[in-house]
Amino acid sequence: MKKIFIFATFAKSSLAITLFPFHNNVSSVSKQLPHNSKIYQVLNANAITTKKAKSTNINCYTLNNLILSSAKFMSNFNNKFQPKELPMTKNIAQCNESNNVQVNTTLSSSAKLALAVLDKDRKYKILITDYAGGNIQPIIISNAPITSLSWNQANNSIAYVSYETGKPIVYIQNIYTSQRYVVANFNGSNSSPAFAGNSLLVSLSKDYGTHIYKIDLSKYTPRKTATPLITTSSIDTEADYANGNIIFTSNQKNTPQIYLKKGSAQVQQISINRNNITGRISNDGSKVLYVHGNRGKYDLMYYNLATAKTIKIDSGKILSGSFAPNNNLLAYIKNNSVIIYNLNTKNSVLLPQLKYKEIFDIKWSK
Repeated sequence: MKKIFIFATFAKSSLAITLFPFHNNVSSVSKQLPHNSKIYQVLNANAITTKKAKSTNINCYTLNNLILSSAKFMSNFNNKFQPKELPMTKNIAQCNESNNVQVNTTLSSSAKLALAVLDKDRKYKILITDYAGGNIQPIIISNAPITSLSWNQANNSIAYVSYETGKPIVYIQNIYTSQRYVVANFNGSNSSPAFAGNSLLVSLSKDYGTHIYKIDLSKYTPRKTATPLITTSSIDTEADYANGNIIFTSNQKNTPQIYLKKGSAQVQQISINRNNITGRISNDGSKVLYVHGNRGKYDLMYYNLATAKTIKIDSGKILSGSFAPNNNLLAYIKNNSVIIYNLNTKNSVLLPQLKYKEIFDIKWSK
């Protein structure tokens, strides 16, 4: 395996940073997983049927089209249901107004998980896995902590915070070439990166307090500028972005809360109760996860922007969560393990192969 060594100074000692390129596994993960396994069932039970106005199209056979549209992700049903035995429509597109509409929210097998961990060898690592937690590969190994992961839209690079120089600095690393560069090294702290199109949102303390700034993706130089984006009278941090919506954590009410900045609309608090941190937004910008803490107990909370309703997903030692590319699967850290939760079926499963001394962060690709 190709390795690139970068040497830096950390705590007055020589520190070796090892970078690795990620290699895609050519075999399909879904084919490797037994269809009766809990992991397969949680990952693949993603079909939603919704009601629409009754169609007057006599050529539309809802059951047949449901099976046809589902066959590609329910291949184990093919032996039971043969579409050719049912009446065929002249044109499947004619059924767009049918009573039942099948929405395929199946997760693509190209989806990936990124984890920031402290491994049993006491090395800090960023690990990339396939969507079921297999094909585990490191892209960086360090003696210094690594946190705050964010995928770019192309899913070929990850932004993260590394403490290898003794202060938090933001890097962007291409997972396939293993090349990386410093994107934010302003005075003070540089933390919580989040890709926002061709820009990066970062939390900086370069002026006064800690607030959220917008920077370009170029390599950092002392002449690089940062544009203030969210600057309240208190601490503003942990921004996340999707589909024009920004969520962030702010302490402006003397307790950390999750806020939503939606276009030019007024910023609004979307979390409930006190002590809420680590907000994550779905790729379509319609759902939010955050962690609620109360006297040493932590709850993973789910907020739907369309309904303005909040529900509790789980409780325990929860650090962070993330939405899958299909917006209907969650991955989150609980009791130092990784849990996958299906919003459609309300089922969950632990990924037993992802066990480390500590897991700090987890992020699905986009």
